[in-house]
Amino acid sequence: MKKIFLSMLMLVVASTAFAQMTPEEKAALKAAEKEAKSQMNTGVKLRDQVLLLYNGIQTELAKGEKKNQETIDKNTVEIKQKSLEANDLLMKALQSGHVAEKHRFDLCKALDDVSTQLLNPELNLAAKHETFDTLTFAKSIDGVCDGCYGQLEYGNPKNELQKPALAQAELKMPKLLTYYAYLCIFYVETKNLDGAMVAYEKYAGFAKKYPRVANEESVKNPEYPVSQFAFNIYLTAYNQKRYDICEKFYEQALAYPDENSKNFVVSSRPQIYLQQGDTAKWVTALEEMVKAQPGTQNAEVATQNLLAYYGKKGPQAMGEFADKMLAADPNNKMANYGKGHSLFSQEKYTEALGFFKKAVELDPDFVEGYNMSGMCLYRQAADNYYKKIDGKKFKSQAEVNAAEEKYVKSLYREAATYFEKCREKEPGNSDMWAGPLQTIYKNIGEKAKAAELDSYLK
Repeated sequence: MKKIFLSMLMLVVASTAFAQMTPEEKAALKAAEKEAKSQMNTGVKLRDQVLLLYNGIQTELAKGEKKNQETIDKNTVEIKQKSLEANDLLMKALQSGHVAEKHRFDLCKALDDVSTQLLNPELNLAAKHETFDTLTFAKSIDGVCDGCYGQLEYGNPKNELQKPALAQAELKMPKLLTYYAYLCIFYVETKNLDGAMVAYEKYAGFAKKYPRVANEESVKNPEYPVSQFAFNIYLTAYNQKRYDICEKFYEQALAYPDENSKNFVVSSRPQIYLQQGDTAKWVTALEEMVKAQPGTQNAEVATQNLLAYYGKKGPQAMGEFADKMLAADPNNKMANYGKGHSLFSQEKYTEALGFFKKAVELDPDFVEGYNMSGMCLYRQAADNYYKKIDGKKFKSQAEVNAAEEKYVKSLYREAATYFEKCREKEPGNSDMWAGPLQTIYKNIGEKAKAAELDSYLK
């Protein structure tokens, strides 16, 4: 009773809306309805012809060796031609919204029938990794999906004639999602980004478009993660330098849980802005990378790039940037290194040394950190250190000189430990450590060690 009442109510609303139309609008509506009806009727007739042709093929195949291959081939060609024509007509009729509701089940059943005739041969070819008609494959998936769902929407479970078709549609519908996955995979493999994006949208939006099957397990937990397709599209777009597509799919691609893929997405974004010449966005993307992935290789590389960028603006700019990064993550190795570099450039060696030491504590293999720690101590030792011992009382200049020499030598010896670390870590990079070490050993009186370094300085 409730359903009858709702139908009557909708009829009244439709009648009222029609009455309020202008004569021109009424004429246009009637013309649209007539066209939709014609499209549906023609499509249904073509479907019937297709099924007859298909039955003809099955009859021939049943004859075994006596089959007429010519008839099979002829029917196969005609099936595809008529099915494509029917598919187009029936889809137009369905999408027009001008087919009377009582006819929509029959319309959708016909659409499912002809689209299935198109889909199956292409699926067979794809399964055998043979060339197939992508456009036909895409059209047929849309037709089968809309046809099956339309039967579920407009069919009557109590109608004995419709029951078999409804049961079949109920069974097929959730499985059809995978076909959009196959289509997306194929388009990505053939570098067809436009096709891949369309297939992706249909795959990702399947549950929303067909809510009756949204709670089916195969729809809630699809065989292929949606984010995987987003990443594949992102990667293909990046390789083709279609950066607008990368921007569109960035968030979805980032959701793909594979760590290597995620690292690529994050690290490639600054490169995109660099390629586009957008320095401001490049800087922002690098800073976001540092914040989003603290302690990772990506964050380290990003910080390094930013240090070079701000370093061109001067030591103060580099120091301010390093301070910002350290406020977010005190254990950012490169930010500690950058802060140290900023202070070193301003000849604040004692302060700089603390940051360089922190950098090598965070990464015991960080050769540049050892080198700059050594350089801080080396520079302090090489400078005039009378001021360092001001305030102390000495009985003679000789005592002053002795105190200074002891202090300077202690700095040199500590510096030597860092340069020796460089030597240990990178023995082939003698330009980094040989010169400072020889000077140090000469100044602290270790002549044999100094002489041993001669061979590295030739």
